[in-house]
Amino acid sequence: MGLFETLFSSSTGDTVPETQQPDQHEIFPDEKYNVAYTVAARREEIMALEQLLEADQSSPTALESEPFLRDAIEDMERDRGSSLRLRTSGEELVGDVRELLNHWDSQVDGQIGTIWWPIGADTTFRLYLHYLEARADAERDQFSFPESAGHVHTLVQRGLSAMEDDDDAKLAVVHKRDIPWEEPTDDQ
Repeated sequence: MGLFETLFSSSTGDTVPETQQPDQHEIFPDEKYNVAYTVAARREEIMALEQLLEADQSSPTALESEPFLRDAIEDMERDRGSSLRLRTSGEELVGDVRELLNHWDSQVDGQIGTIWWPIGADTTFRLYLHYLEARADAERDQFSFPESAGHVHTLVQRGLSAMEDDDDAKLAVVHKRDIPWEEPTDDQ
């Protein structure tokens, strides 16, 4: 008998009784757990994402820059006392990215930490960054990428790399309270 056969054979008498052996599969209830990717993130990348969102939200779109529409918007804002924004394609994406940012901000408590990258975040970032590129390329749109945008690119690339890993080494079962966009239905 070879060395490994001796070590791992069941004929040695060193077996664990069946009642003490662990179950073959652990069951995680769907209402409390989901899968997410673990991704390293730096504090500066989280701050750069916040700066990108602020630059997007604080700069007028090309439509808002048109003199006629700008005057009409200002009049309506004065009359109603609230902000009227002409954002259609990017507004929902901004909300999704803001939710990711808020969740990740609490997960990175030092200079570097680990965030949970939810399935679907890749699509959200691709669409949002494409929307921002279209804004940056538009002639009358006043949006421009902040200098820190490279940090956002690095974070997104790291998330995409984690998802593209063939062996799913970075995929984990996580409690929904720790994953952005997820809410456990039973918080016991």
